[in-house]
Amino acid sequence: MRREGGGESRALQRHFYKKLNTCANVELFVRHQVSLWWNREKNITAKLLKLVYADCMVNGCDASILMDGPHTEKESGKNSGLDGFILIDKIKKVLEIRCPHAVSCSDILRATRDALYFAGGPSYPVYLGRRDGTESKATWVDLPSPAISIDQGFAYFKSKGLDDMDYATLLGAHTMGKTHCANLNTRLYNFNNTGKPDPSITKFQLDKLQKQCPKTLKKGQKDPTVFLTDENYRFSNKYYCNLVSNKAVLKVDQDLLQNGAW
Repeated sequence: MRREGGGESRALQRHFYKKLNTCANVELFVRHQVSLWWNREKNITAKLLKLVYADCMVNGCDASILMDGPHTEKESGKNSGLDGFILIDKIKKVLEIRCPHAVSCSDILRATRDALYFAGGPSYPVYLGRRDGTESKATWVDLPSPAISIDQGFAYFKSKGLDDMDYATLLGAHTMGKTHCANLNTRLYNFNNTGKPDPSITKFQLDKLQKQCPKTLKKGQKDPTVFLTDENYRFSNKYYCNLVSNKAVLKVDQDLLQNGAW
C-alpha cells in the first residue's frame, strides 16, 4: 500500500482519478475484480464490510488495516484470516499494472460498495481521493466483542466521535455474515448469571440457536458459527425486521430496540 501521511483535509471527489487523468477506469477495474470473487464466494461482501468497519473505527478510513507487521490492526485476532485482505491485494496488483502508483489503498477499500451492490444493495456513488495512513498510525487496537452490552457499545462509538444513530446504522451490517457461537453462549444458556436464556429471545429462535450452538463443545470441536440473519449473504432490511420481531441473534443488536436506540 502507499503510505502517504497528510492530505486528510483534501476534499473528496467523484471520478477523482479520471479528472486527474491518472486512472480513468479505476472503478470499472475494481468492480470487475470484485465480481469475479463474488461469483465464487458470496461471503466476500460481509468480509469486506468488516474490513472497512475495522479500518475506519481505529484511525479513520486510511487503509492502515492493510499494513503488515507486529502490533498492527491487521494482526488483531478479530481481523486475521479474512479473505478480504487477499482480494484487496489482488485489486492493487491489477491497478499497478493498469495505472502504476496512482490509486491509494484507502480508495481501493471502496470495493466494498461494489460487493454490496452484487449482494442486492444500492449502487451509490463513492467519492475518492483518500490518502493512505503512515506507519506511525499502524497501531493495533482491538475492536469490541459482539457480546458487549449496548451501553458499552455506545461508549466505544462515542469515543470515536460517533453518535447513537451511527451506532444503529453501522450495526445494520449484521444483515449478512456469521458470528461464532462463543458470542452467544451466555445469552443462550446463562443470561446475567441466571442459568437461564435471555427472556427476550422468542422460543422458536432460542430452539433454533441452541441446536446450532451447543452449551459445551466436545473435545477438539471447533466453535460453530451461525448466520446473523436468514438472508445469509444478501443485503436487505431483514436485520431491522428481526429486531422488531425479537429475532436478533446478538444481544447487542436486540438491545437497540429494547433501549429505544432505534
